[in-house]
Amino acid sequence: MIYVLAYPQFDTRVSDALAAFRRLHEPVRARLVAPHVTLVFGVRNSSPEEISNICKQVATTTSAISTEFSTCEVSYDPFEKVHKISLMCAKGASLINALHEKLYEGPHNGELRPDIPYRAHMTIGANADRSQLENADTASIGPFPIKAEINSLSVVQLTAGELHAIGSFGLML
Repeated sequence: MIYVLAYPQFDTRVSDALAAFRRLHEPVRARLVAPHVTLVFGVRNSSPEEISNICKQVATTTSAISTEFSTCEVSYDPFEKVHKISLMCAKGASLINALHEKLYEGPHNGELRPDIPYRAHMTIGANADRSQLENADTASIGPFPIKAEINSLSVVQLTAGELHAIGSFGLML
């Protein structure tokens, strides 16, 4: 499956704290992929080249995004059948949402799930036991809001449990 991710750039202290939190609360995914915002989810019916071309085109008309993650939310993911804790984006959310929509303009548009509203967020933990996430100390990451910059789009492919980088496209600064 092909995904489009944005890897927010954080202050070094926040990056280190976020990495430690994820190692504790989502160790498998923390080893697989750096903290990210998913912009395109699990495309199956398009090639990496098609998705890369769309990202390249979108990146040339999209400015870098200053964002702030201002709250945490625990929710149930019916696809993975686990509870997840996410940092929810406030400042910059409308720009990230618009970017998500733009990235689905192409041959993979039929794979967009309109029944699931997109909300700009970054998952930082997953557990079958909701209380494990509700009791997680998110203050260890740093005080809210957590500021970050989104400067590029990354196309990745998940194959046999491994994530492979396909391409990265810088946003306009």
